[in-house]
Amino acid sequence: MSDDVVTRVLSALNAHDLEAFVACYASDATIEDGHDRVAARGHSELRARYGPAFASLPELAVEAVSRIEVGDFVVQEEVVTGQGAPRRHVAVYLVEAGRIRRERLIG
Repeated sequence: MSDDVVTRVLSALNAHDLEAFVACYASDATIEDGHDRVAARGHSELRARYGPAFASLPELAVEAVSRIEVGDFVVQEEVVTGQGAPRRHVAVYLVEAGRIRRERLIG
């Protein structure tokens, strides 16, 4: 199921386990916003972006509020805490071969 890797990526993020987090993504995966701006591409950029965040934001956590799965896509409303006021966004994950190929964060 496509949502298994999404569950694992949130668990790794909440545990601040960088290697488990990165392992959920395809080697050439992208994380982008709703306007096609790429925040990270590939494992090295994921490490560079999330490693410092995990180290400097010990309370950083993401909670899934709702989730639907449509084919290879998992669409999830999430609440991010630990960076000041809680923030909500929608994450759209494209899952291929058990890994996240693309993550789009809207909000």
